[in-house]
Amino acid sequence: MKVSKYFKLPEELKLRFEWLLGYFHLSASDVLTPMVQRWVEANEKQAKLNSFVKAEAGATTINIIHPETVHIAVFQKAELGILRRTQDQQFKHETKVQLAQALKRFEPIYRQTRDPELEALIKKVEETL
Repeated sequence: MKVSKYFKLPEELKLRFEWLLGYFHLSASDVLTPMVQRWVEANEKQAKLNSFVKAEAGATTINIIHPETVHIAVFQKAELGILRRTQDQQFKHETKVQLAQALKRFEPIYRQTRDPELEALIKKVEETL
């Protein structure tokens, strides 16, 4: 089954492409079919956004939240219960300050996303504080 697909290329690229096709005695489909096949195979397995986001009335607004960098070690201290076991008061204070700072950054993100994993992490940090 032969199907045509038309697309725009910059004029200079089109001329170079056609020249190379002639030089190597190839047709455009000899080159483009394998390229398109590889691209489709590489991209078709990626998650489709509409699987996760319901489209309402044909349009959906997606807000991209800027990622925050937080040192994971501070959360490991909370998760492992290190603060409860340590006797070093300065260490406890510094860790609690770090946790409070991280919590301050995460709470607005949670209010926007309502992410259950983030909610669990926030609750664990609040219990530790």
